[in-house]
Amino acid sequence: MEIKTSDLPGIGKKYAFNTSQSGHFVLIIHQQGMREFFHFKHPDDDEAEYNFQLNDEEARKIGAIMLGVDYQPIADDRMELFLRNVRLEWIKVKPQSAIANKRIDEARIRSQTGCTVIGIQREGQIIGSPDVSEVIRPGDTLMAIGKREQVQSLEDLCQA
Repeated sequence: MEIKTSDLPGIGKKYAFNTSQSGHFVLIIHQQGMREFFHFKHPDDDEAEYNFQLNDEEARKIGAIMLGVDYQPIADDRMELFLRNVRLEWIKVKPQSAIANKRIDEARIRSQTGCTVIGIQREGQIIGSPDVSEVIRPGDTLMAIGKREQVQSLEDLCQA
């Protein structure tokens, strides 16, 4: 899929793309965080068939869902090859864990295990792409990516 981008001075950034089955989409990300989606049947249409808006928080939650934080559909052959080497796992942080109540950078998860934390599920909320200053709380579920043995190391760290 080809995505065309353009700056919108004073407004934000525009992304335009065609999907294989759904037509032409335009996404405008405003400097204040609002996202506007427009759907056109054909790229040359002047008027959108429909549009909708998301605030920054809504867009981040939808983005996390689309990344697979909450659910992973059955993988195709290419994804299966990827998953043989790389795991995407959800790991619960126990209260006695060595990383509980530490910031991600303080916990040194990547240097200790090789895993990267790409999301945190906390009290029914999803924190997608958490900042390294985010504090890992007991009871959090970490969405982590890494090789099988790296994921196992993180699971061990979250238990002890």
